[in-house]
Amino acid sequence: MRKIIDIHAAYALALSLMMMHFIVAPTQASEKVSPDSLRGRYFVVVWSYQGPDDDLVHAHTFTSFYSGDDLARGVVKPSTISWLPATGSVQVLGSERGRNFSLDETLRMACEARRKVQSWGPFEVTTELYQRAQQRIALLMSGTVRYSMLNQDGINCIKAAGDITPEPFDTGILWGEAASAAVVRHLSPYFVAGPVKASLPGTLVRSCSATYAGGVSGLSMVGANTHD
Repeated sequence: MRKIIDIHAAYALALSLMMMHFIVAPTQASEKVSPDSLRGRYFVVVWSYQGPDDDLVHAHTFTSFYSGDDLARGVVKPSTISWLPATGSVQVLGSERGRNFSLDETLRMACEARRKVQSWGPFEVTTELYQRAQQRIALLMSGTVRYSMLNQDGINCIKAAGDITPEPFDTGILWGEAASAAVVRHLSPYFVAGPVKASLPGTLVRSCSATYAGGVSGLSMVGANTHD
């Protein structure tokens, strides 16, 4: 299945409409989905960005979790795990003070740096996974964890976003798109639709205009994420 969505609006509105389309849109054009059907449900989108040079310091893995109760009220306010150095600039060695960025902040940074952004989902997830994500966000916000690209005296973005379940998680030397795809597979036992048995292609998010002036003039997604 292939979908192309073009949204010409301010940045926050564009992202909100994008999320509402994929989560709320009916599978058949004639069907109607009540916002009330979202209540008590939870969703995740897994993201990646990386530079054209595929340099690991220019790559990032992050996730955004959505409450169906919020969506039913028309509120798109994701709980995001986007763990980076507080400066936003990744250093290979050592550890440093980290910061958990919002989804809006993260995608703005990706746009300004001309990164290629991809996403997987949204996938409906269990309440347990949503709660584990909230616990991870609280830990990152506590100031007790440092950022370390090599997971030495701290954790990197991949571990922060993906290692939130009791099952062991290690992506080895993966980064960017490949690491985010691994996060999808690792979290998929907590997907309501069941585990993902193979790698899913990411959805390309084309979000950077030739001149970026604090907003996205055109936001489009190509592709759709589905699995059996």
